Parts: sequence; structure tokens; C-alpha cells
Amino acid sequence: MKRLLAFSTLFIMLVSFSLVSMAAKGLSESQAKKFLQDSGLDALISSMPEAMEQQLDLQRLTEKNKLKLASVKSATSKAAQHIDNQRFALNYLTKQADAERLKGAIEFLKTPLGRKVVVEERAASSAEAQTEMQAYTKSMATSPPSPERIKLIQDLADSLNSDLVLMSLMKGTFYSLLDITRALNPDMAATLKAGLDEEWYKLEPKISAQFNQYMVVGAHYSYRNLSDAEVEGYMDFLNTPSGQAYWKTGIAIINLYMQEFIKELVSNIKASKK
Repeated sequence: MKRLLAFSTLFIMLVSFSLVSMAAKGLSESQAKKFLQDSGLDALISSMPEAMEQQLDLQRLTEKNKLKLASVKSATSKAAQHIDNQRFALNYLTKQADAERLKGAIEFLKTPLGRKVVVEERAASSAEAQTEMQAYTKSMATSPPSPERIKLIQDLADSLNSDLVLMSLMKGTFYSLLDITRALNPDMAATLKAGLDEEWYKLEPKISAQFNQYMVVGAHYSYRNLSDAEVEGYMDFLNTPSGQAYWKTGIAIINLYMQEFIKELVSNIKASKK
């Protein structure tokens, strides 16, 4: 989990995810590129190969499927390198995304408030922000925000659902072990699923509570330069249909990326056994 938290500032502007409804036509490529940059999805997508390599339980995978660890590590690296992350995301945005609603999100990002949100979120996702956020958190202990501000930021964190983004990524990588085993060793899959389900049932509440707390603290830091009125304006956008599409798009891309990654990994593992 500590490894996953290292990526969390990349997701502070993103939120929980269920698959976005498909539209007949997606964004233009120029719109899609602009959306990836302004929404922060480009940073999320760039982090995916490293997140998958670090979070996938290779030791368990090799033991369950009687594979050599070195071969699986090599297959994992090849899978990560083979997928063109940006092109993968652009393909989704231009062919499958909820284009009409995303256009509303693009228009919001052009507004003064939208531009300010982009600037603050990008600054919060920098490497330097990790250290600065720790110092900011300590200062909050001695000089806490007003009760009104605390509630406002909690409401914003709830609207962003950033903790659920991390939960989605965590659960996806956790169960990717099962998806790979189903493809390589179907007879082992049922037993493995029962064990994973039991582990996740115990693990999920603890992780969820920690992620929620972390994201609230992160939101205090990330949006510290936004006034109460600006925070309220951002929440108003997030609760519109365009705002919903804005954050749901991320999970769709994450889910599709994981499916492609697992497909590539299984293919590489099978090729190495020939």
C-alpha cells in the first residue's frame, strides 16, 4: 500500500470510477490531447506501467502457476513497454468516450476557475509536493482551518472520490492475479478466487478508511489557494453531467488498460514457456 500511496498525488484530481456510457462518436484527437493534459489523466496514465509492475504479486503468481520468477518479471516488463499508454487513452477518447459530456468538461477547464484548478492540481502532483504536503499537514495541527473550511474540503473530497480511484486501482491489481491464473491455469482459479475474496474482504475496509483520510488531507493541501467560493464552484461542476463524465472517464481507461496489460502479460508468459 505504501507504494500505491506514492502515486496518490497524481490522482488527487481524479475520482471513483464506473465505466462511462459509450457514445457514438468521441472527441477529436486535438480535444482528446487537451483533455488528457488539462484533466491530469496524462500523469495517471504514465504511472500505470510502474504501478502494475510494483503492485502485481509476482511471487504468488509464480508459486500458483509453477513459473520461474525471472521469466515472469521479464514478461511483466515487456507487457508494460509494449502498450503505448497515451495512444491507448487517445483511442478510447476519440472512439468510445462520452464525447458530448466531456466537451462540457473541456469548456469548464477553459474558464478562469477551471484553469486555476488545473494549475493547483498539477502543482500538487509534483515530486516536491509530497514534502510540502507533510509540512502543510503539520501546520494544520497547530493552526487548523475553520470548521466551515474543514466541512467544505470534506465535501469536495467526497465529490472527487479520489479515494475510490485508488481503491479501484488497488483492487484491479489485486485481482489481476486471478485473471492471469484463469488464463494460464483454469483449474487453480476457483481455489485462488476464494482465497483472494477472503483476503480482500478483510483488507478493503482498512485500506478504504486510510485512503479517505489521506485524500482529505491531500485536498486541504491541493486546494489551499482556492477560496471557499471557488471550491464550491468546482464542486458545482463536479456534480453536473459533464463533471460526472470528467471523473468517470479515468476509471474506464484504467480498466481497459488493465485488461490490455493482462492480455499482453499472459501472451508473453505463454511465449516464454514454448
